[in-house]
Amino acid sequence: MKITILGSGSAYGVPMIFNQWRNANPENPKNIRTRACVLIEENDKSVLIDAGPDLRQQINSFNIKDVDALLLTHGHYDHIGGVPELPRASTLLGHGIDVWASEETMSELKISYGYLFRGEEPEGVGIHWKTLPDLGKFECCGLNFETYRVPHHHLHSSAFRLGDFAYMTDWEDISEDGINVLRGVKCLLVECNNGLYYEKNGHSNLDKVKEIAVKIGDPRIVLTHLSARVDYDELAKFVPEHWLPAYDGMVLDM
Repeated sequence: MKITILGSGSAYGVPMIFNQWRNANPENPKNIRTRACVLIEENDKSVLIDAGPDLRQQINSFNIKDVDALLLTHGHYDHIGGVPELPRASTLLGHGIDVWASEETMSELKISYGYLFRGEEPEGVGIHWKTLPDLGKFECCGLNFETYRVPHHHLHSSAFRLGDFAYMTDWEDISEDGINVLRGVKCLLVECNNGLYYEKNGHSNLDKVKEIAVKIGDPRIVLTHLSARVDYDELAKFVPEHWLPAYDGMVLDM
């Protein structure tokens, strides 16, 4: 399994609009972050997790040739802003694209992009909408995933496990169901939006990630969805030896 982190940034990217870097050192290219997006390649299938407003740039920058499916974590703009790219993508690729979302997230999609569901976009026939369970197993492109939900602001975010790899973003807490899904995982790619700092903003920080790591068996941890308050080198100094901050273009082989 190959996992490519197409985007490692938070909702506003780094630098933020008007070239604002906050704590991130602009001299370090690993601090240049597009919005969070992950590509999983396994058994000749390519599955995206989330499609933010930087999706076209990410697909082109990393020369991605195909996408079979998209898993959406939740309905915030930085995770669904690229969904309208998919009808044309399906036409260009010459095949349909399955889009998986929880009922809650599907409701957000219909509010944001109702025309995709009303048949007003002729190319939209290539998008096959699939409903994620809130908790449990599902099959996507012949791959056996598990999912659970975590609270995030007023919404919930879907997290995913595929074999020994798991991905969890936009979270402020986790249930015992989620811990049970993650137990024994070998690599967890997890949101650490606030880095070394605590803030009650629907996101996590390094201390919260450490609490989960102990409960699930201390796997390899890669910290993603990093905001401009996070400097790559500063965060790297405070993590265990087998942990790393993520950066755009980082590849994990499982």
